[in-house]
Amino acid sequence: QLQKSKEREEQLEEMIQAYEKLCVEKADLETELGEMRALVETHLSRIRSLEQQLRQRDGGAFPGLGGPDVPFMALHPNPGLSHVLERAGAWPGRGLEAELEAAQQENQRAQHREEQLKAECERLQAELKHLQDSREQEQSERDMAWVKKVGDDQ
Repeated sequence: QLQKSKEREEQLEEMIQAYEKLCVEKADLETELGEMRALVETHLSRIRSLEQQLRQRDGGAFPGLGGPDVPFMALHPNPGLSHVLERAGAWPGRGLEAELEAAQQENQRAQHREEQLKAECERLQAELKHLQDSREQEQSERDMAWVKKVGDDQ
C-alpha cells in the first residue's frame, strides 16, 4: 500500500510538472500571439499609409479614387486590378506599389501565423483541461482511498 501511494505521488508529481509546462507554453503562445497581432496592426497601418500616399499622388489621374471614402486598393488582392498594377510599372511612383504589395504579403503571412498560434493555443487549452480533469479524478480516488483506509483503521 505504501508503494502504491508512492507511485500515485510520483504520477501526481508528473502530472503537476506537465500542467506547469503547459501553463508556461500557453503563456508563451499568448505572448507570441499578442506580438503577431501588434505586427498585423503595424502592417495594416503601413498599408493604409501607402494607400494614402498613392491616393494623394494619383488623385488627379484617377479622380474617382481620390476621395477619402474609396480606398485606392483593397487590403486583399483583387485579380481584376492586375492589369492596372502591370501598367503601374511604367509610373514613376512604382516603388510605392511594390512596397504596398510587399506589405500586403507580409500582412497575409502574419495573419496565417496568428491563425496557427490560435489553433496551437486551443490545442494546449484542451490538453490542459484534460490534465486538470485527470488530476481531479486522481485526487478524488486518493481521497476515497484515504477515507477507506481511515475507516478500515478505525
